[in-house]
Amino acid sequence: MGWKYSACLIFSVKGMAGISSRSSNPDERSRTRRFFNLVSVIYPFIERNLTPAYRTALEKLDLTTGLSVMDLATGTGILAGVFAERGHPTTGMDFAANLLDRARRKFPAVTFREMDLVELDGIRDRSFGIISMGYFLHGVDAEFRKEVLTEAARIASDYVVVFDYGRPGNFVVRFIEWVEGPHYPAYLAASREAEFREAGLEIVEDFPTSDFGQVWVCRHLPAPSVCQ
Repeated sequence: MGWKYSACLIFSVKGMAGISSRSSNPDERSRTRRFFNLVSVIYPFIERNLTPAYRTALEKLDLTTGLSVMDLATGTGILAGVFAERGHPTTGMDFAANLLDRARRKFPAVTFREMDLVELDGIRDRSFGIISMGYFLHGVDAEFRKEVLTEAARIASDYVVVFDYGRPGNFVVRFIEWVEGPHYPAYLAASREAEFREAGLEIVEDFPTSDFGQVWVCRHLPAPSVCQ
């Protein structure tokens, strides 16, 4: 399997890891379980392919290493692990206990918490310097994307960093996203800039990470000026 094919699997795995009960019906959650069962045996391979892409992107971004990070829907902790390598105090959260078990073994420097994304409202404002998420947004509906992004903006003091699809993928991508669930086409049709702005964020930097991947770095929208 080449990089493009393995990347498709990686992105789908990351996207499914944090889907909450609020955003998915029983049929969707059943598809999620089947998908995890299908790809679980190749986690070591897909992790080896994804890690360099994250390293390259974060090296280019060169975010202040003193900033703490919370990685949402962390899965097996790949993105969290790369942030930790760069010196960020890092926490990863996910509701999939089996994925977190692997994450803890691989990345002992990262703190991992078993937590559903619907519980983000229990985290205080500006608790982390950076909120990150890797290939999660495309796997949920527009309402839940807005909810998660709004909470991310509230919790982050400095940046929200999002890795996900930036453009349509090839046939293999489309097939795997069909297996993953129904939200991929609507995600692609929506404007990232508009969704970020609705959550109170503005894009300050973005660039491709692969033929179809993208990273967006967002900060809080400036407060509106008060007219005297």
